[in-house]
Amino acid sequence: MLVLLLTLALMPGSGDTLRIRPLTGTAPVFDGVVAVREYGAPNVEIPTAQGGVNVWAVRRGDTVYIAARMTDSTFYWGDDFVISLDPLGDRTPGPGHDDTQWYFRRVLDSSVVNRGRHGRWMAPSDDPDWRLGKERSGDGWEVRGSSDAAGWSLELKLPALWFADDSGRTATIAFRSYDDSPHAWYSWPAPLPGERPTKVEITPVQWAAVIVEVR
Repeated sequence: MLVLLLTLALMPGSGDTLRIRPLTGTAPVFDGVVAVREYGAPNVEIPTAQGGVNVWAVRRGDTVYIAARMTDSTFYWGDDFVISLDPLGDRTPGPGHDDTQWYFRRVLDSSVVNRGRHGRWMAPSDDPDWRLGKERSGDGWEVRGSSDAAGWSLELKLPALWFADDSGRTATIAFRSYDDSPHAWYSWPAPLPGERPTKVEITPVQWAAVIVEVR
């Protein structure tokens, strides 16, 4: 057991941390338009062929906002930004029953919200054709998105209890994006050498620890 714990601690990606910082002043306008003037400097920057993906994580009272801006001037409905979250942070080999994945597409109607089960991501009601449609909320979360000539952005709003409570648990999280032109995937944390970025979203042991800052 000790050897296993040491191995996991030394794995690339296990040292990444997402710090959710408190947001003072005015709360973000929850409209899917993401701007530095609302969120400040991004928490995570993922380089891409078209410029990059910036990700913000802030807390306002009992609410956490996860926001992302994708530089992408070549519109494709299926460009995506994926958030994989384990509220317990138990780093199981594959997605577990407590894990949730928001698979947001540039056209939000085509998005999917998956839950972990037996090491795999499963669609709602095991229906592979399930899509978000006109809904923009569910099980305590809400999302908004926007798109323009330079790229697209989204905002996900969640209760802070998804990330921390009095038990001392540490949630874990991963982000992954897809850009149809040039047909490339990007992730944070970065994949292991020789692995594809898409491997990260199905490997919770590689996800980043989440720290919710109180001040």
